[in-house]
Amino acid sequence: MEVEKRIMVNGSMKLPVGYRFHPTEQELILHYLLPKAFSSPLPSSIIPVFDVFFSHPLTFPGDQEERQRYFFSKKRQEVSSNDHRIKISSGNGYWKPIRKERGVIACGRTVGIRRTLVFYGTNSSSSSSNKIRWCMTEYCLAGFSSTKVFGGWAVYKVYKRKEPKGRRQRKSRVRDAEEEEFTIGSNHEFGPPPPSPPTSADESGSII
Repeated sequence: MEVEKRIMVNGSMKLPVGYRFHPTEQELILHYLLPKAFSSPLPSSIIPVFDVFFSHPLTFPGDQEERQRYFFSKKRQEVSSNDHRIKISSGNGYWKPIRKERGVIACGRTVGIRRTLVFYGTNSSSSSSNKIRWCMTEYCLAGFSSTKVFGGWAVYKVYKRKEPKGRRQRKSRVRDAEEEEFTIGSNHEFGPPPPSPPTSADESGSII
């Protein structure tokens, strides 16, 4: 029990220092999602069950410092066939698919389908929505028709997109300017005292 508590962080398993869970798409589908759909034993309990369509991504369990987190969740249907929005239960945002679905190939056959979704946060005081940097990739089974009886399980990889290069450069310039301003403003206060002006004796080269 003590070991279990030690490796659990915010409701999700935490690996030892230096270890990362970075499966390939084929490994994720064949070794984790497929056994989950058939209620078979998993190689590890590293992927928790969590409804990714329940709340804002900031509230997802696990270590927020990890670049990628994985969750088993049931698929949700889009609210409208026009914009394909998938609203979250808490009501402060929705997920929207981007790009086209593509197959995941293993052993010469399609074993899964992947698609990418972007999160849009909504403001309760207005009807506007803003796209933020949270994304997730949805992996579903393909070619296993009998898995339908076990419920529409999918595995989701949640991550943050990198900021655009121009925005990162602007932030870097602002940070450099602030550091330079601090350095210039602090030289007189913390640096060595300025040299004293030469005396008349020093200028004449003799001491009277």
